[in-house]
Amino acid sequence: MRLHDLETEQIINDSNKHFIEEELIPFLKIPSTTSNPEGISNARDFLKSYISNLSEKTIDVPGIINPLTFSWIKGQSTDFLLIYMMYDTQPVHKSDKWIVDPFGGEITTLKNPLDILGDCIITRGAYNSKTPLMCFLNILKIMKQREELPISLLLAFDSEEEQGSPTLLRLLRTKKELFHDCIDAYYPAMKQELNGIAVLKLGYKGILSLTIKASTNNNEVHSSFGSMIPNPINDLISILNSIFVDGKFKIDSLKEPYKINREERELMDKLSNKTSLIAVKKKRGIKQTLQANNEKSFYDYLFNPSFNISTIKSGFLGGGIKNVVPNYAECNIDIRFAHNIKIQTIYQEIEKIVDNYNKNSFSRIELIKNIGYEGSRVKKETNLILSMHKSCELLGVKYEDWPLSAAAAPLSSIQNELGLNFVVGGLGIGGNAHALNEFVQIESVLNARRFIYFFLQLYAKFNKKEELNMK
Repeated sequence: MRLHDLETEQIINDSNKHFIEEELIPFLKIPSTTSNPEGISNARDFLKSYISNLSEKTIDVPGIINPLTFSWIKGQSTDFLLIYMMYDTQPVHKSDKWIVDPFGGEITTLKNPLDILGDCIITRGAYNSKTPLMCFLNILKIMKQREELPISLLLAFDSEEEQGSPTLLRLLRTKKELFHDCIDAYYPAMKQELNGIAVLKLGYKGILSLTIKASTNNNEVHSSFGSMIPNPINDLISILNSIFVDGKFKIDSLKEPYKINREERELMDKLSNKTSLIAVKKKRGIKQTLQANNEKSFYDYLFNPSFNISTIKSGFLGGGIKNVVPNYAECNIDIRFAHNIKIQTIYQEIEKIVDNYNKNSFSRIELIKNIGYEGSRVKKETNLILSMHKSCELLGVKYEDWPLSAAAAPLSSIQNELGLNFVVGGLGIGGNAHALNEFVQIESVLNARRFIYFFLQLYAKFNKKEELNMK
């Protein structure tokens, strides 16, 4: 197998401008937020049309929110690599605060300090994760047309990721035969920091997302009645403080700090001299952290469990002042953890707190489990990681192995349910996922595509070598 087909590489280089202008940007302009059926449908039609001449078979599986699409692409092997891709996006809030139309697919420069990146595509979904998706499909198309695809692929297009991928999680449990021929899983992403270093993460935290509601039978009344009637927001705050208070968890499963293992410690030691949170904070506009020491802050970021209240609402939310006792309160929380524990263990502890509170409270407390999945880990010696390392080296890009990502991914269930290794990664610089002015640097798109070209060839090569050694 040739890893350096100069003609193919030249095709990739020469087609980059056309790819960005005629393929990528039109796709980015489709407003495929999870809760927009029309946008999801248009994006799905775009993708199915794009791969129509490449696929052996493409199916849509009816979803809990939106359909899940699978496509089988035949390569030069009987083994399949599962490729997970998402095309749904977060909704746009405060669109007037964006420097361009959030779905305009416009190219411009960001404000200081990100102006150093030069021209960027600024659009919701550009970074997370429609650009790496299209980069992958574009290289796949080139390799198929030139009969160079070295391994068969099962493409999974998820349009529910921003809501926890409920249909995918269900299929991983109930339709394992769909994935029968898959040997590993890969999620194309753009994981370079502003300094150009690629970050390869060897695992993901687990996550539990909950909604807690408190309500009474009263109308909202004047606050002078506050001493004689229940206040749902007070009850809600008491419950939250029974789970997490003063920066510490009170539930048994997360009360003790995570115990770092030897391999993780070795990776952290390698990172400590050259990796702080400086690059991470700069890219994401973080100006204030809980720890002044960057090395300690970095450790906490990766390994400490987090308790986040993303939404809390109750009472009078208009302008001015209105002194009332609310009759309803609601909050959304997410808990992320590196610990090797089951989601159900955490949930049952919180459920017990709510049940006990309901016995003594005049407010009605409702606990809703939104999404939840355990974390995952992958060894450095796997073919997936080796292929990523070698691809970076061939492209002259420095890389770092992080023991863990502070984020969580539904793909963790692929490892837990199917026993497959999976990684998330690739080249390209982007940021502001879920936030204002989400972006991808134009200049980095070419290397994002070139990385995929090398990665697929190297992965097939390492996998074939492993098979020969086993005979």
